[in-house]
Amino acid sequence: MARFWSFILVAAVVGALCSAGGAAPPTLVVQTTSGAVQGVLVGSEKEWRGVPYAAPPVGALRWRPPAALTSWSGTRDATQFAQPCIQLDSDTTTVGSEDCLYLNVFVPSSASARSNLPVMVHLHPGGNFFGVPYEDAPAFTDRGVIVVTVAYRLGVFGFTGLPGLTREQGASGEYGNLDQLAALRWVHDNITAFGGNPANVTLFGSSAGSFDTAALMASPLSQGLIARAAVQGDSYWSVTGQYSTVKDAEFAGTLLAQRVGCSSAADVVACMRALPADRLVIANGPGDVGPTVGGTVLPKPVIQLVAERSTVPLLIGFDREEDSGGFYPFQDETQSAYEHDTLAIFGPDNAQQGRSLYPPGSYDSLLWSVIAAQTDAVRGCSTRRLANTVHAPVWRYLYTHRYEDDPFWSQFRASHVLEDPFLWGYDPFGLDPAHTMTAAEQAFAAQLTSYWTNFAKTGNPNGTGLPAWPRYNTSTEPMITLDDQIGTTTNYHDMQCAFIDALQPFPPPWAPGKGPPRHDPWGFIRGHARAIP
Repeated sequence: MARFWSFILVAAVVGALCSAGGAAPPTLVVQTTSGAVQGVLVGSEKEWRGVPYAAPPVGALRWRPPAALTSWSGTRDATQFAQPCIQLDSDTTTVGSEDCLYLNVFVPSSASARSNLPVMVHLHPGGNFFGVPYEDAPAFTDRGVIVVTVAYRLGVFGFTGLPGLTREQGASGEYGNLDQLAALRWVHDNITAFGGNPANVTLFGSSAGSFDTAALMASPLSQGLIARAAVQGDSYWSVTGQYSTVKDAEFAGTLLAQRVGCSSAADVVACMRALPADRLVIANGPGDVGPTVGGTVLPKPVIQLVAERSTVPLLIGFDREEDSGGFYPFQDETQSAYEHDTLAIFGPDNAQQGRSLYPPGSYDSLLWSVIAAQTDAVRGCSTRRLANTVHAPVWRYLYTHRYEDDPFWSQFRASHVLEDPFLWGYDPFGLDPAHTMTAAEQAFAAQLTSYWTNFAKTGNPNGTGLPAWPRYNTSTEPMITLDDQIGTTTNYHDMQCAFIDALQPFPPPWAPGKGPPRHDPWGFIRGHARAIP
């Protein structure tokens, strides 16, 4: 509420100045390469909201790489957030717009065009088919960095391909990642005017934002655009490129063309471009998608690209119980359910050995043994594999914090993306029920944000007053454990991951009649793979 009234007060002052013939405060008008933008002061932060970084990808520009902006005259209002990229609101309705290639810039109020501050560019979570750019960043800006949050094409418009599009462009299904690269180029060309250093840009994100951060770090197209990357829980499919090739994107688009009645058209692409956006989004449905492999952004899978050349320094980790959300409401596993779920994770030929690596006696129950195994299989071992392959300094973490004085959120333990409210200092998701941080959690949140901003400033997360974070190596594999009481661990689940990394493809073939796991958070095993009907 205080933020709301602060905004109303600033807007009233600006309006009064303009109606009286006065100019807007000069520090809130910034000249970009396309024209001037007018921001707003909110508390300790200057904000420029809804700033375009590419032409609207509509009409003939649908399913094409982002096009250059048309410059404008005068000063463009940048005091309101843009609509999100169009996405499902329910099974039969959508929210947002196809015209969505906008970003937000958050700057310390004391900064000037000469400040040369580090810049952190954030890619939001949401499986690459839903989500919005975060709309506040004082926890970061109060620590002397600039934050840019980015909207990019999602789902059907960002990651679906068609054979006709591939013939037209050489590849298809990588439009969301091309948007992100266009946003990074905008930052490179414009951030100096806001007080930022274009040579000191850190790309970061959680969930799908981590998929895309790792992809852009690996991509040859990002050279000179980012200096560091921070990845919060990458997935097996995004690291390996399994089910995420151009052919897979074309397969998904071909199925979509059949659903919307375009498959028999003389020009399938033209038919699809002529359809209303909401019809395509609804027909496409939900489902996580990873960065597309085989195009211009990722000519090879992420793990191969980072093995072949030196990349930027990397901060990387995951949440200890990442996959617990898929098991809600929590019930103790029966022996038969335990055997079914572990069979689905490890496959019929390896289930017995897999179970031996996650002995139920080492966990609170059969349920948490399965959650540990699925967490490793989907995210934990993928982040380890990436950390072990990157030819650059690596800082690795294990997030273990469990929400305090909150029976509902505590039951999920250290689950997927639940670190973001602490990292950002507020709840960017609008958790329901809301969580109120304890005093200990407030102190922990401050430490967490300090680690990330220190990394953005220098490439090293350590700093005065913070518990030491050891630099990662592939021998002892030291990690910091992030919780109220920060510690370190070594060789965490290295034997388990060596076993899981050898299970390719993942998930392994299932025994006849056994089927996929009953618990499949966010569609990772059934929905994530675009080539699986």
